[in-house]
Amino acid sequence: MASTNVVKFNCIALIICISLSLCAPSLSTATFPCCDVKPALDACQNYAIHGGACVPQDCCYEALNLKNNIIDSHHHTITACHCIQDAAKKLPHINVTAFSSIPEGCGILLPFNFRLDMNCERYNILYD
Repeated sequence: MASTNVVKFNCIALIICISLSLCAPSLSTATFPCCDVKPALDACQNYAIHGGACVPQDCCYEALNLKNNIIDSHHHTITACHCIQDAAKKLPHINVTAFSSIPEGCGILLPFNFRLDMNCERYNILYD
């Protein structure tokens, strides 16, 4: 009985550690973890790989949420750009045309384009 509780506790502790590490800020994103953009990445992943006639509504909703609630400063813009670019580069068989069409397909003007080769450091947007 006691060993079962220890195993359960260790599993819960491991899950918590993994969850925290996924959202922990990296050195380059000290105040903005990439997990803040994860809902948009998750919602748009299937479209970015397979494309389609139009960008799915849930992808557009999360992209708009990203624009309105997360990208609120120059630093956050650059960091979000890097997070999106890094995640896109890890997608197997990404459809670069579909990926790049997401903002326009959603009718959203973002301060950066969705491209695998985008230079995230060149966006000099003044928010403050």
